[in-house]
Amino acid sequence: MRNRFSIRRKLMVSTLLGCLVPFIAGFFAIQTQTEQWLYTSNLEHTQVILQQAAEHVDQAILGNMKGLTALVAADKRLLHADTGLTRYMDFSPELLTQQKSPSELEIRAFFGSILENYPLIAFISFGSIDGGYVEYPDFKPTTSYDPRERGWYKGALVSRGAFISEPYETKVSKELVISVDDTVEGDEGIIGVVSLTIRLDSIMDYIGGIDVGKTGYINIISPGGRFISSPSNPEWLMKSVEEMEEPFLNDLLSHASQSFEGRIGNSEKVFTLHISPSSGWKYLSVTDRSEVLNHSRSLSGTLILVFLAIAVLIILLMLIIARRITHPILTLAQIIEKMANFDFDSYEHKKIDSFLKYRDEIGTISTALSGMQNNFLELKSSMDDMDGQIKGIQVEEQSLKRLVLSKGNPFRSVSDSVNGLLDKVSSYLARIREYNTEISRKNELLVSSEEKLLAQLEEINSQKDHIHYLANHDPLTDLPNRRSFQRVLRDALTSQEKGAVILLDMDNFKSVNDTLGHLFGDKLLIAISRRLAENAAPNTFVTRFGGDEFLILFQSQRHAPDLNTYINRLKTLFDMPFPIEGLDIRVEFSMGIARFPDDSDNIEHAIMYADLAMYEVKKRGKNNHAFFTGAMAAHLRFRQETKALLKEALAQDGFKLVYQPQVRLSDGQVEGYEALLRLKDNPMSPGVFIRIAEEEGLILPIGRMVARMAIEQMRTWNDKGLPAKPISLNYSALQLEDIGFAAYLLDLLKTHQVSAEYLQLEITEHIFLENKTEAIRFLGGLRRHGIRIAVDDFGSEYSSLSYLSTLPIDTLKFDRELNLRLLDHEEPSVMEKLIAFVHSLHLRIVAEGVENPAHVRTLRDGGCDVIQGYCFSRPMDAAEVENTYDRVYEP
Repeated sequence: MRNRFSIRRKLMVSTLLGCLVPFIAGFFAIQTQTEQWLYTSNLEHTQVILQQAAEHVDQAILGNMKGLTALVAADKRLLHADTGLTRYMDFSPELLTQQKSPSELEIRAFFGSILENYPLIAFISFGSIDGGYVEYPDFKPTTSYDPRERGWYKGALVSRGAFISEPYETKVSKELVISVDDTVEGDEGIIGVVSLTIRLDSIMDYIGGIDVGKTGYINIISPGGRFISSPSNPEWLMKSVEEMEEPFLNDLLSHASQSFEGRIGNSEKVFTLHISPSSGWKYLSVTDRSEVLNHSRSLSGTLILVFLAIAVLIILLMLIIARRITHPILTLAQIIEKMANFDFDSYEHKKIDSFLKYRDEIGTISTALSGMQNNFLELKSSMDDMDGQIKGIQVEEQSLKRLVLSKGNPFRSVSDSVNGLLDKVSSYLARIREYNTEISRKNELLVSSEEKLLAQLEEINSQKDHIHYLANHDPLTDLPNRRSFQRVLRDALTSQEKGAVILLDMDNFKSVNDTLGHLFGDKLLIAISRRLAENAAPNTFVTRFGGDEFLILFQSQRHAPDLNTYINRLKTLFDMPFPIEGLDIRVEFSMGIARFPDDSDNIEHAIMYADLAMYEVKKRGKNNHAFFTGAMAAHLRFRQETKALLKEALAQDGFKLVYQPQVRLSDGQVEGYEALLRLKDNPMSPGVFIRIAEEEGLILPIGRMVARMAIEQMRTWNDKGLPAKPISLNYSALQLEDIGFAAYLLDLLKTHQVSAEYLQLEITEHIFLENKTEAIRFLGGLRRHGIRIAVDDFGSEYSSLSYLSTLPIDTLKFDRELNLRLLDHEEPSVMEKLIAFVHSLHLRIVAEGVENPAHVRTLRDGGCDVIQGYCFSRPMDAAEVENTYDRVYEP
């Protein structure tokens, strides 16, 4: 492996790379520069040819024709031409035979003399300013002809000088021609235009005879983009660049006086373009690319031969030099390798001696190796003695022999290190003896600790069992928990058994906690759990679902009869009261039942369906049971669809607010508005989607959105100069869970510069029954910032007057049903007394849902402050509110 990468080969490779890489790079650079120079030189030569061809055509042909046209235009016969020139605008055959005027005959004779001297000219014509026309040879039209409408005439008038037309083909002789046109101007201005029509065949013959290399040829393109000359492609004549489908022509017009490459068919070409500065004609040479590159190939071959010869010489020279330099190095490397293996006897000493005469680094290395051998042999002898001592070492030995070398031996430092190591070994042996004693003592301690560890392990195993029990049981009631219920239900579904999931929920358990305390409530839950467990059947599994809910798994092959019997049994269990702390507590339950697999074979769905059935019982009056039905599933789907609708409305601005006026009875003025939430593109009642929003946890973001929209609207009305009026917002009891709502509300008021006194939150009595302390704290904080509080729907639920004085409220809103009940079926005096009582608590009164004008008068006479209802106005969009903002109603 080492021979494969020897220093000789490394030296050879390095030298070769150092010489050949720059040489190769230089060769390719020279070759590239040469090829580029030859390529550029060829293009420059072609450019010169094009320029010379253009100058010849411009000077010898077009230049002469321009001069001739100017001379003709200055001739007195044209300058003094009378108005008797023939006009062909109203053509008739008689015009061809009628007698020509003397002036016209003189002009024709003049034109004839010019054509005799200039065979390049096809015909000469003159058009006067009044439409007269003379042409030589004879002009024989077949239809009307007005020279003033012709392009050559108009072009000369525009240029006001010599004008070269676009090439065209004559109708009679089919010759390819151009016209050189100029205005004829007298003392009083332009008299007409003279035109010399020139054959292009001589130009094409001249251009076709110019050689551009072996394969090259020249095309001529007019300023308008038409081919005038194309020796190798005659089918291109008179075609415009836009008509051609050749790819190289796509960018032709973007190139000016330069060369570029492209393809014609399958052949690669080099194109050189020159544009005549006088005529605007484009001279385009086309040459095979291979011809342009062939000039550099012969030079490249010569360079390659020279390169190969020099490379061979360099390689031979490197081999000779490398061998001479590396031979002693390789020999010494073999000797050093054997020394590294402590082999000082298998190599020939004369090899080292032969290099001692070298006066360079080779001689120095040889001298050092010879001295190393002698010193190492001395070290080896001493180490052999030391090796025998180490092999026989004993822990009980108190001291060890030392290693001794001569004073001049360079391995003296090694002997010092070995002796230091021997001293440490002696010290370590002493410590080992001490450790042996300590280990023996600790081993006795470990044996005694083993019994303690075993006892602790047994205790840990016992705790594991307890933890597993807690993971599957309710810590309060000791009943199996929801996790255990799901496991047993999963096993029942897997074994394809029939049964039912029964969900029991205590009615009004919260009132027990609120009135008797949570500890009392816990004792009641324990007593209920025991009664359920003691009366459990073999085919039932009783668990605590959480809070005041219990889940029972009923399994039976005889489905309906056994299940109904068990349900009746459950009902009778709670006919007897529960004695707790000297009190007899009667408990009522609402039960929801879902059958499996009939209703569902999914664990979560079965529990959810039982929950739906239980809530159906709650809605129907509680203390009963209900089986899950398809209608409940439809209701569930409706809830899910409504939830999705509400989420979409939140994300895509699908809500709007309408405002119902609150009219002050004392003067008919609108005191304020209640903001009511609606869906923009759905007529669903807010009574439906608000309830679902509360149940599905969407009421918190909706509540914040409503607050933002209402406050922004107040700001808008203020900016429009409308006087500020309070707006009432409905506040759900569930919004108490929005901890940051108060800060959010106050920040909105501050951001939009709306005073807090113009905002009122409407709450229901239910908020105080659920969490009275928290509600009072929250609402009191808002009142301290100036926000007013109103109790909404008073009289619809508990209608307790006893606690009103303790609540942080400003307004009491009578529910519509309360108004109807007291105003239609009872004495008005009851309403008057109720109003008087509420006023005694320093609260304002708003009567909701009033639609009957007679009720309005009764409430006004009874002292009611404000009425809100359809008798005055339905809820309105913001734009409608602006139109009726200052309206006064008749109370």
